[in-house]
Amino acid sequence: MFEFSHILFYITSVILLALMPGPDIIFVITQGITKGKKEAIFTSLGLGTGCIVHSALASFGAAVIFQQSDLAFNILKYFGAIYLFYLAFMTFKNADKTIVADDKNSAKQGYKKGILMNLLNPKVILFFLAFLPQFTPSYIVHKGLYMFILGLIFMFFSTCVFISVSIFSSYFNKYLIQNPNLMIKMNKLSAGVLGILAVILLCATKN
Repeated sequence: MFEFSHILFYITSVILLALMPGPDIIFVITQGITKGKKEAIFTSLGLGTGCIVHSALASFGAAVIFQQSDLAFNILKYFGAIYLFYLAFMTFKNADKTIVADDKNSAKQGYKKGILMNLLNPKVILFFLAFLPQFTPSYIVHKGLYMFILGLIFMFFSTCVFISVSIFSSYFNKYLIQNPNLMIKMNKLSAGVLGILAVILLCATKN
């Protein structure tokens, strides 16, 4: 069912895609810098969980709804943009508050932000719908199941990349905690990044 060279090429493609500058990795980096390692890692896990849902939708046909229906696509897009604007507002509002990296609620908050950001982006659904079939050989009988397995592989390796980026970027958080004025500036910058991501999502089209 699996050819080693085919899967190796797929995994390489997944890792390169995960490393490319995009909304997810930018979001993870800003979370690591401003919120700390724990919250950024759970944000990465939330993004990974969203990938499982998108993989299931793409593999078993439900994603076609978002491809064919402008209404479904736009509703999800607007909800996603509103959520990002909300995060931007709250980040800016609380910019002067010092973030403790080991806050007891950071895991829950990070996971929730990650999964909601991923699930409320219709472009991710359409990406999986376009991406997974390219790596599904024509001779595969159970194509839906095969695509879902590819989706799980995508989730695993992209999440590993995001977690690695989370850990690396979180080292800057320790420095920011010791420099409150710089922390405030970075929080405001993070709010601006979230606002930009919201605008980008608002401008997204199905093509």
